[in-house]
Amino acid sequence: MYGYVTPVKSELGQADFCLYRAFYCGICMSTGKLFGQFPRFTTNYDMVFLSVLLHDYAEQQVTFANKRCICNPRKKTIVCQNELFDKIVAVNILLAYHKATDDVIDGGGIKKKAARRMLAKHYRKAAALLPEADAVIVGQYEKLRAFEKANEAGIDRVADCFAVMLEKLGLLLTGATDENLSKLLYNVGKFVYLADAIDDLDEDFKKKRYNPVLAAYGAYSDRKSFIRENKSELTFLLASTVNRAIECFNRITFTGASDLLKNIVHKGLRGKCEELLTSEKKLPPPKI
Repeated sequence: MYGYVTPVKSELGQADFCLYRAFYCGICMSTGKLFGQFPRFTTNYDMVFLSVLLHDYAEQQVTFANKRCICNPRKKTIVCQNELFDKIVAVNILLAYHKATDDVIDGGGIKKKAARRMLAKHYRKAAALLPEADAVIVGQYEKLRAFEKANEAGIDRVADCFAVMLEKLGLLLTGATDENLSKLLYNVGKFVYLADAIDDLDEDFKKKRYNPVLAAYGAYSDRKSFIRENKSELTFLLASTVNRAIECFNRITFTGASDLLKNIVHKGLRGKCEELLTSEKKLPPPKI
């Protein structure tokens, strides 16, 4: 995943911040136990959101423990492993591997190729654990590459690939059939894809890589000018996606993590839209 679905830290209560960090550290440590130390670098904020969301929605009991991390000798509170947590960790490995594969196909350099090679054996283990999830990811990436090859200018058609991917993965992990959860996941997935495309405008243009936003709106000289000239369309594209996600979120009853999730969906997504459309360069990696 990418790191665009994050809370607004300054508006998080202490309890919600601790809960968020406990899920983050739990994913990292569980990844180490299930797949080894190297794959822990795949831990990301988007998967933290997905984990908090699905645990709360599925009413999965969460237990905590104080553990030391190899990166920090001080004990941290983490969410302990459970069946759902292990599946989410495996899905994260699948997504990381296929993202690395996509980067290599797009002309990624030595670092991308090395990352893919180092994830290969962990990917095979994760795919054996969750073959249906792997099939979903493979299928949607195949559709996405076909659109890229055709230089598809319909942004919604292209973004649908990643949106459907997250939607199907979330429903598969929980066994849910709730339309509101389905469409919440769909629109969050679409937002992530659109955010990544806007964030990568300059890099994709310089490297002559496919970008759905460039394909749709054409002429590009620099990021600042491009966003200024197309700001109303880009604002509508992002805002409409976020608004649909919020509408679906509001129809679901959450309990243990409701305030944290509301912060992310209501404030975090909107805040990220503002960042993307005002920044003159690629956003730095977020830190929570």
